[in-house]
Amino acid sequence: MVRLAFLLLLLPAIAWAKSPPIDYQEPPPDPPGAGAIPNAPPIPDRLVRPGAFQNLPAIDESHPVPLPPSKVPYYRFGKIDPVLTEACRLGQFVTAPTNRVILQFQGDQGRAVVQVVPPLLRHLLHDTRNLAKKGVTYYFFDTNQPDCEVKVDVNVLVNSFPGNQGTALPPYDPKALAQRQALIRSWPKS
Repeated sequence: MVRLAFLLLLLPAIAWAKSPPIDYQEPPPDPPGAGAIPNAPPIPDRLVRPGAFQNLPAIDESHPVPLPPSKVPYYRFGKIDPVLTEACRLGQFVTAPTNRVILQFQGDQGRAVVQVVPPLLRHLLHDTRNLAKKGVTYYFFDTNQPDCEVKVDVNVLVNSFPGNQGTALPPYDPKALAQRQALIRSWPKS
C-alpha cells in the first residue's frame, strides 16, 4: 500500500521530466566570435630577454643606437669581470635604464642584446664604488638584475676579489664597524 501511494506521488514528476513545459524555448545560438577579445595584440615570440631598457614606460620613444652586430654567441664574447658582475647584481655598478647603446648578437646560437657603455659615455654608468677604469668599454647583460653579467674586452685585465675572500664587498674594517655600532647604540630607545 505504501508503495502504491509513493508511486502515485512520483508519477506526475516522472511525466513532467520527460517533456519540457509548454512555454520552454531553446536559447539562441552564440553570435560569431563570441568569447574572443576584440583587437587583441598577437602573442610575441620570446627568444632572448633584452636589456632593462625595454622595461621603460611607453612614453620613452627614443630609438636604440646599435653597434655593428656580431655573429659570435654572446657567451663567447669578451671576459666576465667577477667583481663588476657582483657589483652589478648589488646595484652598485649598473648602466642607466635610458642607455640605448646596444650590441646585438645575431648568430645561430647565443642570440642576445647587451647594453654598452663606451669610455666617452661614462655619464650612462652608475658606479657608486668607483670601479670603472679609464679607456675600458663595459658590456651589460641584464643590468641591475640578479643574473646580471658585466663583460669587458678580451685584452682588458679583469678585477680580482680582495684577499681572495670570494666577495667584492669592501674589506672588513673593525674601526668602521665599532663606529657604526656606537652610532646605533646612541639612538634613543622607546
